[in-house]
Amino acid sequence: MTPTPVVPHNHLRQVVEGMRWIAGLTRDPEGTWLAWARGHAVPVPLGTFAEVVRIPAPMGRAAVAVLLAHAPELVGPVIVDEWAGAVDIFVPSDIFVPGAPPVRQGDDVKLIGRCQDPPPVVICPSPGRRAVGRRWLCPPRALPGHCAVLTDPHRLAEALALSRGPLAAAG
Repeated sequence: MTPTPVVPHNHLRQVVEGMRWIAGLTRDPEGTWLAWARGHAVPVPLGTFAEVVRIPAPMGRAAVAVLLAHAPELVGPVIVDEWAGAVDIFVPSDIFVPGAPPVRQGDDVKLIGRCQDPPPVVICPSPGRRAVGRRWLCPPRALPGHCAVLTDPHRLAEALALSRGPLAAAG
């Protein structure tokens, strides 16, 4: 019999606060929680507080592994979209400001955020479940009363650069 992993209480509280923050980005936070309780995914608008960097799954998983190896406490929410073969990494909304961090589009890396018309959404599954081919690789986390932890775009750019070496060697 395989033992059930024990989630530390403080980590569980951080995930609940992070999901509360994500739900608060929607027009109907209570409805969002109800949908998640039923195992449904919910569209969450982007642009006000967070944007998403969409990366092909192999490259995205490698970059997230680099981020987790160096500073796991600084990794924000990450969703794996198995149907699209992509990883969505939440970053602060100021990534599109002139002089923004060096996460560059190309190699199928896409910045999804407020500069698009119509404003985009990201489909967020319920915590701990898979919905419409999407699941949390790293769930949202936040300290009580604070916004969620979001991945720093500078660190993400560095992780992408570091992860391209092993991917190129394996390809």
